[in-house]
Amino acid sequence: MKTEKRSSYEQNRRDENLFQFTRTMLAILISVGITFIIIACVSKEPLEAIFTFVTGPFSTLRRFGNVLEAAIPILFTGLAACVMFQAKQFSLIADGAFYIGGFLAALVTIYCPFQGAGATVLAILAATALGALCGVLPGFLRAKWGANEFVVSMMFNYIVIAVGQYLFMNRFRDPGSGNVATAVIPEADKLAGLIPRTKVHAGLILALIVTVLVYQFMYRSRTGFAIRMTGINPRFTGEMGFSTFGVLMLVQIIGAALGGFGGAVEVLGMYDRFQWQDTLGYGFDGMTVAILAANNPALVPLGALFLAYMRVGTEVMARTTSVPNEMIYIVQGIMMLLVTATGFLVHWRHRLLLKRSAGRQESDEGQA
Repeated sequence: MKTEKRSSYEQNRRDENLFQFTRTMLAILISVGITFIIIACVSKEPLEAIFTFVTGPFSTLRRFGNVLEAAIPILFTGLAACVMFQAKQFSLIADGAFYIGGFLAALVTIYCPFQGAGATVLAILAATALGALCGVLPGFLRAKWGANEFVVSMMFNYIVIAVGQYLFMNRFRDPGSGNVATAVIPEADKLAGLIPRTKVHAGLILALIVTVLVYQFMYRSRTGFAIRMTGINPRFTGEMGFSTFGVLMLVQIIGAALGGFGGAVEVLGMYDRFQWQDTLGYGFDGMTVAILAANNPALVPLGALFLAYMRVGTEVMARTTSVPNEMIYIVQGIMMLLVTATGFLVHWRHRLLLKRSAGRQESDEGQA
């Protein structure tokens, strides 16, 4: 009996994964198709624009490197969003943590008395810890008083970024620099490059390692199971012996820590100085990737690569044709509308479930 129940559960999970995959792929195809139609309407050379959009990211090694470079920060914030979404926490705290984490990582490497791998590790750990600290207040307000985590995290991001901007502009800005930037980050403290003639750096390896760790944590640990169950049935989490309050706090802290980690990796891998005067919006991009990945950490790298590919494709198209690169926001917006629409393909899902149920009923009657 237990074997039959387990087999039924695994089959239902496969059916759900098939449905989510199919719905996401159709959403992408429809949004890209609508984008092609818009390009055909606004461009004087539509075929050339579409061809450049599709093939541009692979036309040179440097452009392919741009795709990988753009995917790295989105991968971190995508993982952060996945963890929080699993517990039904729609928080943007990873965005503020990304900014302040990158800022602290730059300061640690600049003022650290020693250089090299030790300073790099120290900077990343400090940024991760500060990022985690950013998740404490939104997590507490949500867990203690049921405050809306989206609104709280968005408002708290303004505070975090404003504090970072004040310190950056008034305390740590290098007056000798021609731009608004800090002092130079020591070359020995920066992340090593991976692909010659590109800016792809060792942060890509770190991002993939973190992806594996997050997946193992979410699907191979008791705490990860409690997080997932909190998103489905918070009461069951308490019956497992976990505190719902603790789980809600934990997911915000983990999400913010991943954001801080990603900020440090981005600064130490891509910049000679810290020069962000505002948030780069990677928190919203992470939410997009998490939705595309159906909140599965293992699929986040694919979602991040796809979004980065689209970004680079639109940039190449904007430079060589008359179509503006804002076209990416049309693609992204349509995808989000379709993927998050609960009624999209729901009839196909019902038919799949009914067919499966009818097959099991016939099998049971045959055995009887």
